[in-house]
Amino acid sequence: MSLSAKMLAGTGAVVMTAGAMLFAQAGDATKVMAEMRKALGGEQKLAAVKTLSATGKTQRAMGETSLAGDYELMVELPDKYFTKQAMAQTPMGAVALTIGFNGTGLIQDTELPAQLSQFRSMIQIGGANPNATPEQKAADQAKAVTQQKTEFARMALGMFGASFGAYPLDFSYGGTAEAPDGTADIINVKGAGDFSAKLFVDQKSHLPLMLSWMAKEPMGGTTMTMGGPAGAGRAAGGGGGGAQIMTFGAGGGSAAGGKAPTPEERDKMLADMQARLKEAEAKLKIVEYRMFYGDYKSVDGVQLPHRFQQAIAGNASNEITIDKYKVNPKIDPKKFETVK
Repeated sequence: MSLSAKMLAGTGAVVMTAGAMLFAQAGDATKVMAEMRKALGGEQKLAAVKTLSATGKTQRAMGETSLAGDYELMVELPDKYFTKQAMAQTPMGAVALTIGFNGTGLIQDTELPAQLSQFRSMIQIGGANPNATPEQKAADQAKAVTQQKTEFARMALGMFGASFGAYPLDFSYGGTAEAPDGTADIINVKGAGDFSAKLFVDQKSHLPLMLSWMAKEPMGGTTMTMGGPAGAGRAAGGGGGGAQIMTFGAGGGSAAGGKAPTPEERDKMLADMQARLKEAEAKLKIVEYRMFYGDYKSVDGVQLPHRFQQAIAGNASNEITIDKYKVNPKIDPKKFETVK
């Protein structure tokens, strides 16, 4: 079954809410949020969660195909979070990206097959520029941290029905939405900068159903070429998370006749890639993103979603299936080491 078919089968009733009439009416956001947290386990159980880990699988749409791989999540409330997942599959092995934040620091690491280690500086969020000034690097890291905090906030709404000090949110009542299977309350969500979303909460179960927001479409149609032992490469948008997916073909050789590129060649390739990314980003349209929360199961008395599905402009983009959660595990502080 394709990723799109799986998502439609699992969330068909919820998808209808996007096309349903929205009824603006008087409501109490505080009451809706309280009922949601009660359904998720209650204030006492939720407040007792200090750390959380999860392992599972991801399936990411990439044009006509999809990329499947392992998934890992670690959270230490209120301000430590990262995910680790496969971002590409090469003939030499998988490329996995760890990305998150620790306070105001960026957590970022790319696991590469040995043959691709020379491209480490390219296979990063947006392609790290080794020639950037300290000020530019600090600005880029701050932007990446903000992106990861918004990703954390979106997932946390489905898991805990609340925001945290790492990225506080404001809530207000936004009306109701009708769907074939029932009615959902809509909570308007606002955060720092231009963060704005609508949280749909089922009126019967009081569990979160979906989060909807507007943002630039990913650069899925942008093609980048670079030399190297792996041959041609292609960068595609990371489905709203800000990451760049790098895919490599076999063979090819580099511009230097199969040898590793010189620092000058590498910098030139990177500058060219960044210029193309900047040009492509300027042409992106604003579209609707939706994150669906599903398959809630009790873990140590807390109801946690075991499926996160994302759609962009009505098209399936990513699915995370959680196989196992651990509530309050002991997490090695080294797991949250930040970029120096």
